[in-house]
This record gives sequence, structure tokens and C-alpha cells, in this order.
Amino acid sequence: MDKKPNLLIYQDLIEPISDAIYELQEIADNYKQEPPSADYVNKGVFAYVIALLEGSVTECVERYLFSFPEKLPKVKIESEKYMSEISDTDFSYELIALLIREYLIENSYENGGLMLQKYCQLLGVTNLSPLFNKKLNEKKARRNSLIHNNLKVDSKYIRTAKGDPRNKGKYMRVRPVYVIETVEAALEILKKLESELDAKYGSYTILKAVKDVWAYIFQSAIMKFDDYWGVNGDMLYIKTEGIKKYYKSLSSGEKTLLFYFIQNYNPGACEKLFKFHDLNMQVSNNHQMIFLVSVFDRFPLLLQNLKSIQPASFFKYVSE
Repeated sequence: MDKKPNLLIYQDLIEPISDAIYELQEIADNYKQEPPSADYVNKGVFAYVIALLEGSVTECVERYLFSFPEKLPKVKIESEKYMSEISDTDFSYELIALLIREYLIENSYENGGLMLQKYCQLLGVTNLSPLFNKKLNEKKARRNSLIHNNLKVDSKYIRTAKGDPRNKGKYMRVRPVYVIETVEAALEILKKLESELDAKYGSYTILKAVKDVWAYIFQSAIMKFDDYWGVNGDMLYIKTEGIKKYYKSLSSGEKTLLFYFIQNYNPGACEKLFKFHDLNMQVSNNHQMIFLVSVFDRFPLLLQNLKSIQPASFFKYVSE
């Protein structure tokens, strides 16, 4: 594998959507059991539901673009603004993160339907914007009015929600039934999006990502993944007999890359399998080591469990 792999992991991609669905379902269940009577509670939950919908989709797109940066549409950036932020880093993903952040910020000013249309097109899934426009367009306009105009009907609300001009100046309400309607509309979109993503990207497993990384890093005939690693249930394990078989034939660079790879699996194993004088620290400057370091920086537990993965807090930084 000569081309750097696009490190997409389905569980990582879908996590923001799945978490939002779980939380929205919990809100719906609580509301149906015991609807709150306080207006401020209903207003707060309503605003949060819209934010949760938009935020989960945006984070999903963010993770997708980080795996496929070549799909990132062109964005205008102020070079001086970001030069200081990337000048001290060795990794291109810092620049990619800044470009993705700029793109997402730029799109956050779009209306909800148009934003969803762009994101669905980017993800290569069915356009769900008609569903948003039909069920959530007015609700987002009301959310904006809640935040910026204390729920007072103004010209912007009338234009966005296609409301009756005769209602201009009146105050709107956010009742429990309206909150439930909003939750159910958001759930419908997210569940459809989850299904679309599963059909398109469900095969991008953690094991596939690990094998793609290995194939890119180690390309010689004596560095086949299955000679060094086995799978037992959800866990990887080292085939020590494979390492012992090929160890003397490996170059110092290959030994160093293998050492770093295994160190992120089990640091203790390195002491038993490697000799320090066999390693070549100069390999730390080559593109394969830089890529490998960036992979484990992003997914520090990549080798620990093939069904469960938590990315590093890097995405929190990108979103800030």
C-alpha cells in the first residue's frame, strides 16, 4: 500500500449520531412520562434539542473530513491568523483540523436544510434536507427567535418559517407537546442518517483500519500482518513466533517502526522482543513514522479492543 490510508473507523464516525439518538430518546421518554410545567425548562430543552441535532451531524462530518481531507471543499482562510497555531507542529493534521474548523464555521450560518443538504452530499448519502425543511424549519426559526428575540415574531421569523405576517410582534410559546414534536422530528432525521451511514461505511471496522495502517507502514514480504498478529474475539494478540522468525532479517528501520507499533499495544512486550541497539532512531524523521505517531495520537487505544474505540480529545480541540 503506497498511498496513505484514509483512516475512517465506522464506530468513531457514527458515535456523535448514536449518542444524540440515545439522549433524544431519553428526553422524549421523560417528557411523555412527566412533562415539565415550567416555561424556562421547556425553552431550555427545546433549544438544546435543536443544538444536539445540528451539533451531532456537524461532528460526524468533522470526523469524516479528517479521514478524507481530500473531500474538504475549498475554504478561505486568513493565513496570518493561523500561522502561529501551526508553526510549532510537525503534523499536517493540525493544519487539516484548522481547515475543517473553518469550513464548519462557514456552514454554520446556513439555514438548517441547506446545511444538511451539503453535509449529506459530502458524506455520499441520501439528501435528508426535505425532511428537515418539512418538520424542523419552523422549529429552528423559533429556536433562533428564542435566543435572539425572546420568542417574539419578527420579519426574519416570518420569512424563514413562512409564517403569517399578521402575527408580527406577537410572542410564541414553547409547550411540552411542541418539545416532543421537535424531539421526534430530530430523531427521525438522525435515525435515517445513521442507517445511511451504516450501509455506506459499516465495513470500515477497527480491524480494517489497523490492517491498513500496517500495510502502509510495512511493505516488505516478511512483514505480513497475519504473521505478526492474530485475533481472538475482540482482541488482538502478538504472534511472538512470527517476530522471532523474521527478526534478524528486518532492517533497523523496520525494527524501530515495529517497536513503536507494539509499544502502543503493550509496552512491556517490547522489553522481551527487542534489543535497543538494534533500533534506528533516525527513522523518527521519515514519513511512515510521522504518520504512525499521528495515528496513535488520534486513536491512542486503537490496538486495545476491536469493538470499542474512543478517540483522543483532539476532536474537542477541533470543535472549540
